[in-house]
Amino acid sequence: MSTPPPPSDEQALLQYQAVATRRAGFDTMMWQVPGLGLTAQAFLMTIALSPDTGQLARVTSGVLSMVVSFLSVQLLAKHRHHELADSIWLQEFEKVRGLPEVHAPGAERCQAAGIQPKGLVKLRSHRVWTVGLAVFGVVGLGAAVAALVRP
Repeated sequence: MSTPPPPSDEQALLQYQAVATRRAGFDTMMWQVPGLGLTAQAFLMTIALSPDTGQLARVTSGVLSMVVSFLSVQLLAKHRHHELADSIWLQEFEKVRGLPEVHAPGAERCQAAGIQPKGLVKLRSHRVWTVGLAVFGVVGLGAAVAALVRP
């Protein structure tokens, strides 16, 4: 079996552009997930925590809140996973060709620019949002249990 010839510069550039576009899409989708998840959580929590709502509706809303939390965390993690894989591929492409590494991780870019993270900037946003979304799931579960215990 013969080895395929290396891609031309034009083919390599087209592939680079395709992966960069896909990476940007994953990044966009990754940050849409928390916003959409919080919208759903607000609606479900309004029902689950309202004393004027029936027991079945409060239990159902609490359980659905937990499910939405899990779904949001999983989807955020999945988009982050794919975005990271594309970022690494792009950075390696840039490195091999002697291009500026514009797809290097943010911490590396900031360090190269002499910028030190301070305060909340030190935290990784996807982890903060994962914990935040998980808290909503725990509160939803608590609301469902409370509705069962105190009809």
